[in-house]
Amino acid sequence: MPSEMKNYQAIASEKKAEQWSKIPHNWRISAERLQDVNNVMEIPLNCGLLNDTEIEITSKYDATAIVEKLKARTWSVEQVTVAFCKRAAIAHQLTNCLTEIFFDDAIQRAKQLDVEYYQRVSNDNFPPLFGLPISLKDSFQVSGYDTSTGLGCYVNEPAKQHSALATMLLNLGAVLYCKTNLPQSIMTGDSDNNIFGRTLNPRNKLLTAGGSTGGEGALLALRGSILGVGTDIGGSIRVPSVCNGIYGFRASVGLIPHGGVRDLNPPGTDGIYSTVGPMATSVRDCSLFLQSILQAEPWRYDSTSISVPWIGLKPPRKLRIGVAENDGVFTPSPPVRRVLKQAIDLLRGDENIDIVPISLPNVGLYYEDIISYFTLLGSDHYYEQFARTGEPVIPSLEAIGLLLAPGTTLKGFFELNVRRAEAARTYLNLFLDNEIDVIVMPPAPHTAVPLDRWIKAAYTSLWNYLDYPAIVIPVDQVQAIDTADDLSHAKFGKLDEEIYSLYTGPELYKNAPVCISVVGYKHRDEAMLQAAAALDSIINKVQRVI
Repeated sequence: MPSEMKNYQAIASEKKAEQWSKIPHNWRISAERLQDVNNVMEIPLNCGLLNDTEIEITSKYDATAIVEKLKARTWSVEQVTVAFCKRAAIAHQLTNCLTEIFFDDAIQRAKQLDVEYYQRVSNDNFPPLFGLPISLKDSFQVSGYDTSTGLGCYVNEPAKQHSALATMLLNLGAVLYCKTNLPQSIMTGDSDNNIFGRTLNPRNKLLTAGGSTGGEGALLALRGSILGVGTDIGGSIRVPSVCNGIYGFRASVGLIPHGGVRDLNPPGTDGIYSTVGPMATSVRDCSLFLQSILQAEPWRYDSTSISVPWIGLKPPRKLRIGVAENDGVFTPSPPVRRVLKQAIDLLRGDENIDIVPISLPNVGLYYEDIISYFTLLGSDHYYEQFARTGEPVIPSLEAIGLLLAPGTTLKGFFELNVRRAEAARTYLNLFLDNEIDVIVMPPAPHTAVPLDRWIKAAYTSLWNYLDYPAIVIPVDQVQAIDTADDLSHAKFGKLDEEIYSLYTGPELYKNAPVCISVVGYKHRDEAMLQAAAALDSIINKVQRVI
């Protein structure tokens, strides 16, 4: 360990103290409210820290509605910003979801926006995200603040400039106010690291909040944010969306600027790319986010961005839906099967929806190649970063076995690329031969699971491999009828049985959200979101705002 670097424990202690100092004393919850409470969803409403207006602002609207009300001058930007900063502070005390806190900067920016825009006579020409507080995953650079990604070796190295997306969001009128927690390595399903600790699931603290964007998931579930931004290389937006019961959209690579994001995989190992996407409380907020970005010419901000225009598609009149009940590798647990059937039955009853049963080809082979892509150079790069401050490997990273992979040769890398190109042709034919608009399927073989037990990026990582856009839609929660059944239902082998056995019944899994996933074709993100909105309106009956 380099002599100039402190041990990770000393770094963590100092960083947590700094973090705590950023929460005003009158925003702090009494210790009694934090004890022996497994579901903390109602505490923001009854802890006495939010006034009636702040409760209304943070509880009743999605981001689209908040922007409309700000433009209508229902509230000032400062009022909205203070409300979300305060509720984020509450959420953090309940779940440990934040990393960098910059409430003071956010409130100062809100005041400036109020002065700049409310002096105008006309309501025209407001930027599309005017006054909207947006939270960011820790891996996005925000000037003046660390981008530590939960690693001690990157603490006390404040960014000298904004990431491309942070700059873009500010130019679009947003207010940035906090960054959120993630796992050591940014590669596991539990947002836990040695600097900030573990983020808890606000609906059930015995279950994971997901990863790698789990801090955002918990923050949005508690409505300390209503629009956050994550990254996704194997499911990192969609897994925490499943765990926390929110909407999470994995966009096609390059549509949303990724420059200035700290990834911990070895630089230059071009394989499966991380992509950026929103996490929200409605489908239309995901559309608002993507539309705002695409219409602002993201190529001007990031050299890796792809110029795909926002077309302004009309809502589809008829949809042809491919339904995949499983991935052919892992059997969905009882609540996941029940909710998928519930959703498909509702869709089947709509005259504008055609249902086409499909099977996903060769998924087991693709999962093996995905791991090979993630570990092209083995694990030395990760271990070297951990060793700088003497960090141990967190349990979830050890459990997934990523650090045991041996790496591959240049020839092996070429072979991976050949198989991936063939997979792309196979799945294009799946769409064309069946004439489907989107696929509906489970987002994962299970709901949120106990801590450190989300060990496979099953279902989600397939779409990273193919670079298909996908969104998670919350539908229900685990119910008393969702009893555990015999392992004989796990029909794909021993590993399937191991994953299937995680579900032990509704007692442990109380309040766990159950979701579906909608998947579209590469770079047809706008069309996929239009289809998802149509399906969501049928499945959830109303324009869903959680």
